[in-house]
Amino acid sequence: MSESSPGTGLFETATDQDAMQRAVAAAAPTTAERADLSMVNALEPELRAPMFALLSSLADNKYVMGRRYAEWCTGAPMLESAVAAAAMAQDELGHARSFYPLLRGFAAGRDLPPMEEKGWQQRPTSAMRCLDGHFSTWADFVAANLVVDSALTALLASAVESRYEPLRQRARKIQQEESAHWVHAAGWARRLPPDILLEACTRVWDDAFTWFGAPDDPVVGRLFEAGLLGQSPDALRQRLRARLEPVLDEIGIAEPLLAREPPWPDWDPAARRLRG
Repeated sequence: MSESSPGTGLFETATDQDAMQRAVAAAAPTTAERADLSMVNALEPELRAPMFALLSSLADNKYVMGRRYAEWCTGAPMLESAVAAAAMAQDELGHARSFYPLLRGFAAGRDLPPMEEKGWQQRPTSAMRCLDGHFSTWADFVAANLVVDSALTALLASAVESRYEPLRQRARKIQQEESAHWVHAAGWARRLPPDILLEACTRVWDDAFTWFGAPDDPVVGRLFEAGLLGQSPDALRQRLRARLEPVLDEIGIAEPLLAREPPWPDWDPAARRLRG
């Protein structure tokens, strides 16, 4: 997790603070939500910590992604893209909203403040390192939409048959909404200059491909072994690669990206993000 320095929040560089706050408010709950404790208690004790870690990582990544999208609600190069950015921001923030209440059902999450409390947005997060800073250019937005968003979706696709009902229900619903995000990402990827897109994708690539964890990952690997996820970390990487490769190959930038090896020495499995 990374903490913001005093006086500078994680989202202080938004293009339009009013637009961003409107997008956040549209996805924020108005009343506190209760977690289903019975579902947590139905999990084997040794699986509760890995499930909490996965849900926490999904929630934080969705939340910060939504905030980053919202920063471009008025900064996109075309009106239609600004509208799409606002819609995707609300989707991602809504997904985060659906995950956060689940955390309070776990022992490790019982002291978490409700996401509607004042100052909640300023807490540290476990989102991917590439989301720590704002998207400097529209190409950064597109690269995150294409690569990072697809990594989150790949994992959720492996959870649509999970025996943990809260995860299964959310995975199925989110899968439907994410299809429009992919269409937007792939369409804009084809429109950007290939060298610009390559640079932007390189900045997020390692984060997305390490996020599933190493083959023996104590979270994703453990949940796969227990039947709570349908694919192993390596299989999820292959799934993400298969999703991205046709588009990247068409653009002509597949080779340098697909040749990258995950920087495992920089991976922190506890924080579920790259160090630095």
